[in-house]
Amino acid sequence: MSPDGAAVRTLKDRLERHPSATAVLQEHCSVPIHVVRLPVGEQPSQETLRLLEVSDPRQVRTRHVQLLCGDIPLSDAWNWYVPERLTDDMNHLLETTDTPFGKAVSKTNFHRQRLETRFPNNATGIVLENRAVLRRALDNAPISLVVEDYLPGALKPQP
Repeated sequence: MSPDGAAVRTLKDRLERHPSATAVLQEHCSVPIHVVRLPVGEQPSQETLRLLEVSDPRQVRTRHVQLLCGDIPLSDAWNWYVPERLTDDMNHLLETTDTPFGKAVSKTNFHRQRLETRFPNNATGIVLENRAVLRRALDNAPISLVVEDYLPGALKPQP
């Protein structure tokens, strides 16, 4: 765990109470959180396909982003999502803008099925890692697998 274990536990607790990680991070950022897209080079794993309840990797899109408060990185997130379970407008936002995933799909009223929380060692630069499946409220269908790596900037309010 990070040198400030209490701050990491507080972040973990806040994230567990809210389905949108972006909304949690925004609470401590005085400017709108912005997203920077990062390169995507890997196909979804068999475990990802199983968790998303699909059989063909072509049914899944991958989005890799960093969330920032100003120029301070807060988290690095991977999203593997099923476009056919989202609206055309949601897919358009995800494909053509830097809108955070949770904000883009908020009208699904999704909830999180938490899979795992880890506290990587300090050498990684990651203070907390969450894995979860986001499920659509209408029918509980999985819409995304997320892996979120929280960085030290997420532990304290940002100007």
